[in-house]
Amino acid sequence: MASLFDKAKKSAPAKTTKAKDKKVRLVVEDPTFFGKVEKLEELQETMKSAKAKADLISDELKDIAKELWADEYEKTKKNPESVMIVQENESGTTSQFLFVPTDKYISINEERAEELKEAYGEDIVEEKTTFSFDNDMIEKYGEVLSMLIENCDEIKESDREKIIKAVTTYSVAKGTIDKFKEYGDVNEMLETVKPVVAIKNVEIIKG
Repeated sequence: MASLFDKAKKSAPAKTTKAKDKKVRLVVEDPTFFGKVEKLEELQETMKSAKAKADLISDELKDIAKELWADEYEKTKKNPESVMIVQENESGTTSQFLFVPTDKYISINEERAEELKEAYGEDIVEEKTTFSFDNDMIEKYGEVLSMLIENCDEIKESDREKIIKAVTTYSVAKGTIDKFKEYGDVNEMLETVKPVVAIKNVEIIKG
């Protein structure tokens, strides 16, 4: 059985995309329809533009926060976790937000996983393989799946390796953010494994 799982892991099928169906067009008689669609399109474009600007500023603020957070990590030798990023102007008004680094990371592929393991050791990467049965094979051999697949004469030899499918995913291991100092420079590790970070509670507090 183990050999079948190994073979399934090595041969995951490529994903295919179905062509989009042509939609039925229904004509509206309501005289207010055109104006509402026009206004909604305008508002959505405004929202899209505002979001793009907000995302740009957010990224710039995250970069500032990551540098301060990394400096604190280096100084204390431990993960500072969530921190408040603040600045006060001459009139005593404070601008601030909560910087939240998480123990979640951007997706990585097998090649990137190997690079990280070579640079920092096996523990920095988690590998997870999910096995499942092929539906066509279950329908074809449902009554005999309780028997040992490899020894079952009722299953064609050419079909045995098709019954089990495997999908393998790779990710940066949980807890990596707490070990940044063990791996080296904190700023370097932030760029290497790219933990998901967020900024919350952005506010201006009048002095």
